[in-house]
Amino acid sequence: MAKQLLNSPQKLQHLGMIYRLIEQFDLISRIDLSKISGLAPASITNFTRELIDLKLVIERTTQTPIVRGRPAVGLAISPFHWQSVCVVLGEYEMKIFLCELNGKVVQEKHYPILVNQHAQLAQLLVRNLTDFQAACQRHVAQIFAISVVVIGQLNRRQSGIARLGRQVIDIELQSVLHQTFHLPIILSEYFASWVFAESSLGGAISSDNVIFLQVDDSINMSVLIKGKMLQGDKQQRMNIDRVCLPILSPLANIIGERLPAEDRQQLKHHVTYSAIYQLIDRLLPNSLEDNERKIQYLCEQAEQGNKQAIEIIHYVADNISYVLMNLVNIFSSDKIMINSSVLGSHTLFVERLKQKLNENLLLDQHQVDVITGHYSQNDAVVANAMVKKYLYSGELIDSLSSI
Repeated sequence: MAKQLLNSPQKLQHLGMIYRLIEQFDLISRIDLSKISGLAPASITNFTRELIDLKLVIERTTQTPIVRGRPAVGLAISPFHWQSVCVVLGEYEMKIFLCELNGKVVQEKHYPILVNQHAQLAQLLVRNLTDFQAACQRHVAQIFAISVVVIGQLNRRQSGIARLGRQVIDIELQSVLHQTFHLPIILSEYFASWVFAESSLGGAISSDNVIFLQVDDSINMSVLIKGKMLQGDKQQRMNIDRVCLPILSPLANIIGERLPAEDRQQLKHHVTYSAIYQLIDRLLPNSLEDNERKIQYLCEQAEQGNKQAIEIIHYVADNISYVLMNLVNIFSSDKIMINSSVLGSHTLFVERLKQKLNENLLLDQHQVDVITGHYSQNDAVVANAMVKKYLYSGELIDSLSSI
């Protein structure tokens, strides 16, 4: 009977909401849960009992001084039973984490990925997950889900990978992993996971109007309006690759000389790392073969006062600010959160972006804050964020009774 009730969508929604509140307000009382959630005390009692029976939640004595009667009891997320395996899948490396319900990393291991292994990526992931569980056996309690976050792009069915880093591939993952491990498999793009982590746990947790922007090898953007994602759940990012820019600098001609006329001013050709590599090689001659090292070299040169390095960083910031200016004017966003592995966290880049935005905004008295994400470089939190998302929605809670 309990399992049948557990499958009720409304009940799952309530269980997920209660779980989230308990995680947010550690050692919260049932009375406070009732006040915050708006649910009747009797309903709270039933829901919390179910969460305790599922070993998601425990009762603990609080530190409140006792005047009379029994010690006060609060509810907290259980650290004892359930764990998830979280994977960050990149072009050249696979990072696997064993995480507790609260996101704490118990164990982690990194595995290299060779380019010639991309075609067998599903089988490689299965082998590495099996090896990881064997290596961490004494730390494993009960695994209830596997979350795989892809640095790239999923296919249209959201069941496999269409692009890994810069490599275009066609790999089915969902069915292969489910058939092997018989657990819920959460497959998501890194950008979507990062946005959820920042909006639910990180720097944007108290903000309702935010533009999230990632610029590395590709451009990804999401917009939060009045606390809700503009795209909803079906489309997790907006495509602004082909937005056309005015010519803001002579550097635009360096980029455009190899492109067809109709493509020369498209955003993706001026602000992604492939564009920046061209400018670095032209203006800052170097013998570096590693492209990521080139970005670091650019930042180092800018910090040393190299005018051409500063010009490149300003050029990228000015182009991005032009697009963001129009988006802020449309959506009245008060915060922009940047995720970019090296350049996006560089003070010179962020300050230039903020300056140009606030100079050119059309909205009177409107100031926008440009910040870097708390979790831009924290793969474990980003990978685990999607586990939290599906616990909060109740979908993963529904599957626990059958594990």
